[in-house]
Amino acid sequence: MPVYEGIGIGVERAAVVLDLGTAYTKCGFSGESSPRFIIPSKSENLITKKVVDLWSVAQNGLADALVDFIYHIYFRLLSVSPRERRVVICESLVCPSYFRRALAEVLFKHFEAPSILHVPTQQLPLFTLGIQTGLVVDVGWSETTLIPFVEGIPLLGSWEAVPLGAQAIHKNVNS
Repeated sequence: MPVYEGIGIGVERAAVVLDLGTAYTKCGFSGESSPRFIIPSKSENLITKKVVDLWSVAQNGLADALVDFIYHIYFRLLSVSPRERRVVICESLVCPSYFRRALAEVLFKHFEAPSILHVPTQQLPLFTLGIQTGLVVDVGWSETTLIPFVEGIPLLGSWEAVPLGAQAIHKNVNS
């Protein structure tokens, strides 16, 4: 949290920004140039101490895993109250709908977040440049995607994906 944030009355608090990737999750505050924390996308159950990968959890156990994971982000890393901060979720255009619903349910019902904004990860590079048309190359952990945007609209018919990503690079560097 910025030092100057507490100064002044009626100042809007920076929103919490979450980018839940396949291997890593990035979290921080809006208006900052980089994430505060980059952590593995794994959840540790606070009672059993069992560690699970968020993207491999069965749908019926996803909400519990997300509660533990989001708790860790809000209270151990960012040290903020979830009731006082809006949330911006950066997610892929092909994020499973059950994951999106479970995350929204956890944030609204369990943590009582005031609002949630879902932003397509692939469109964010265009936002930072202040343009609405471009070809975005997104190198993720397990795949690389190419998607064109025209006036802010993704051309899903021209979407291309290759099953090579940072994981393949990581293996080559380590060998």
